Amino acid sequence: MEIEALRGDNSKLVLQQIFNNEKISRAQISKNLNLNKATVSTIFNELEEQQLVEKQGEGDSTKIGGRKPIMLNINREYGYTIALDMGYDYLDVMLNYFNGKMISYNRYQLKMNNLTNVLSIIKDNIDFSDNRQTIHGLLGIGISIHGVVDNNYEITYLPFLDLQGMSVIEELKKMVNVPISIENEANLAAVFERDFSKEIINNLITISIHKGIGAGLIIDNELYRGWSGEAGEIGRMLIHSENEIEGNTRRIEDMCSQDAIINKLKIELKREIELDDVQALYYQNNASVKKEISYFVHLITEVVHNVNVEFNPEIIYLNSPLIEKIPVIIDQINDELKKVSSKEVAVRLSTNVEFSTLLGAMSVITHRILDMGKIKIKFLI
Repeated sequence: MEIEALRGDNSKLVLQQIFNNEKISRAQISKNLNLNKATVSTIFNELEEQQLVEKQGEGDSTKIGGRKPIMLNINREYGYTIALDMGYDYLDVMLNYFNGKMISYNRYQLKMNNLTNVLSIIKDNIDFSDNRQTIHGLLGIGISIHGVVDNNYEITYLPFLDLQGMSVIEELKKMVNVPISIENEANLAAVFERDFSKEIINNLITISIHKGIGAGLIIDNELYRGWSGEAGEIGRMLIHSENEIEGNTRRIEDMCSQDAIINKLKIELKREIELDDVQALYYQNNASVKKEISYFVHLITEVVHNVNVEFNPEIIYLNSPLIEKIPVIIDQINDELKKVSSKEVAVRLSTNVEFSTLLGAMSVITHRILDMGKIKIKFLI
């Protein structure tokens, strides 16, 4: 469904205020935006008529008394969105109400790493005609891919999933006619940190460390994608191999992605291991695991240092299940940074490693549905 166009920037700014401030009054919106109260009331009435917002209880009276203000909120039941994360061997599906609150989440393992399998899972498990007890039902779909999306939002590089010559968006359009967005997963992780943080952070970088390594860049509150959408492909940066005498170089993600560390440990320990095993062995002081984690810390510190020197962000987030399992890695990286970097930088674990990409996809499609452009909305969930 296409949302009725909001009338002018003032309507969008009022809606932004209601998104960004849970239970806000018209008087406070008027003060925040420097708009007269009559204008705000008129805009709110229009938004309420469209069922985008709703009244929700009374606030406190002022110190001098008077009528209690009517508080305003986003109408979560206006509709819902779907976020898809097309991983290297899985499909994650999240449904969210209009205000961002999660309805459901499911992970489906792929039997084959191709788009046909992904589409069959979608057809078998998502009923697009189900309104999920909302007024307008499905509003849009946001898609995360572990590859490169150009500035025309076409996939130009997808190493883990065979598209079989098909367009993801066109195939989904055959199933349901709603707005669809598609974006790189690291970019979406960065959008998540911008749009879900209680802080106002205009410059941040998220370094996503999974099967590969990528970075999402938020510069002056905007996602920076580069000339052809390849900004942030830091996993392809070259590094000297352990055999430097021959002058060999390898990509950084081949040396210190999460999968690279686990694969090296499989060889060294001569057995199959998973992420939980790495965590357990680390805290059991296994020498091999300790050594590989130390190597991981050293290389990721170099990556963080180089990114910090290039872009000078306020915060660098690390989105990594490995670091979430062994959080002392963050402390170790910060300790190493102090030795090599003259520029102080705040390095933190992502505030939601598990769902950041999906929630970022939800935010992107919601902005598109509302045609908000540079007017950013935050999700208070």
